[in-house]
Amino acid sequence: MAPEQPGPLQPEEPGNPRKELEVCRKQLDRLQAVVEAGTLVNTTLDLEELARRVVGLATRLIGADRGSLFLVDDNGLTALVAEGVEGGILRVALGEGIVGTVAATGEPILLDDPYGDPRFDPSFDRTTGFRTRSLLTVPVRDRDGRLVALLQLLNHHRGHFDAEDVDFLAELGVPFAIALSAARMHREIVRRERLQEELRLAGEIQQTLRPRRLDTVPGLELAAWDHPCLEVGGDYYDLIPRSSGSWWLVMADISGKGVPAGLIASNLQAYLWSRRDDRRSLERVVAEGNDLLHGLARGRKFATMMLAEWYPERSELRWVGAGHPPMLVCRGSDVLLLESTGRPVGLLPRQEYAVGTIGLEDGDVVLMFTDGVIEAGMMSDGDELGLERIIEEIRGSQTEHETILRVQQVLESHLAGGQPDDDVTVLCYRCLPHGVARTDSRKEAVAHAR
Repeated sequence: MAPEQPGPLQPEEPGNPRKELEVCRKQLDRLQAVVEAGTLVNTTLDLEELARRVVGLATRLIGADRGSLFLVDDNGLTALVAEGVEGGILRVALGEGIVGTVAATGEPILLDDPYGDPRFDPSFDRTTGFRTRSLLTVPVRDRDGRLVALLQLLNHHRGHFDAEDVDFLAELGVPFAIALSAARMHREIVRRERLQEELRLAGEIQQTLRPRRLDTVPGLELAAWDHPCLEVGGDYYDLIPRSSGSWWLVMADISGKGVPAGLIASNLQAYLWSRRDDRRSLERVVAEGNDLLHGLARGRKFATMMLAEWYPERSELRWVGAGHPPMLVCRGSDVLLLESTGRPVGLLPRQEYAVGTIGLEDGDVVLMFTDGVIEAGMMSDGDELGLERIIEEIRGSQTEHETILRVQQVLESHLAGGQPDDDVTVLCYRCLPHGVARTDSRKEAVAHAR
């Protein structure tokens, strides 16, 4: 039979000065303990250190051997402190075991015989060699009654916990909850600031991977513009020299945005540079890149890509398009479309790609871009800019800089001053007559907008 639980503190013998003094002393001790708990709010903003102090104070004031503190969030409970338990992070689902039950019901659980309760998990005792003889688990609520954490104490020094311990911990819970909430908020602010700084640095590193100079490709005058919608973009463009004398002109767009897309873009860049002296055909290089990306991401991430190879000696352009928007060639008042020749890379294994060929004439202007250009406005519940609008805007353009300026102006007009919903990247180049120098090799050829 469980021992009888004592009632609230009060004199057992009215009028007995000794008993009254003892009750007053206990009440004073409790008040002092609440004040001591309140000072935790200002002691530290380190969440784990604060949790250790909360558990240490509670076990000392209640008279328990060990304690644990579980933080409550939308995903369940996470142990910030679990004395005697070694190893990784301990997580508990709502409704699971003693702790999960208290979190689900909001009611404390007091057990004098934990092994007799089916909700008790004895595996921790078996692992640690500790024997749980009595157990108290209480919710820790803030002053508005919101559940912040759960406090669990093991093995009271007098043999069992009682209702008075529950009431006492309820008093201590408010300052505990205030301190924990403040520390938790501080940790989240620090985490976000650190993440923002890391994203900023990642964006800067990604920009250094872009071509530093666009005046190195023989026979072409180039300009580029990119506008990532996040700190780290998923678009990628490049100029890759080959030992044969030809050049690869690359434009790719990774599915999604942000860091995951940026990582795939870096992998794609590394793959292409590793193949720049490969003697295999252009279409074979893209096919192998497709299988490599599919093996890495299993179809969860893919890329559209336009890989063009420029042969300066004969002014010839060969290309493989992998599900990417077409390249546009401005030739006088005409605009030619160089369409894709296969599916996006990484979407499906063992894909085959065809190659297209065109001879560029003197003054031809070629525009490569990602779908962030033609789909601008679509994600904002508006009409997308569309390929036809781009074609009409660049028709008759005579230089690479003029072409990019026209794209920027029509994009700005279509968005009515708003920002693009997706990464926007443009690479444009003009075919120079043989022996003709660039107009100004010192001119800054790359424009970045953020």
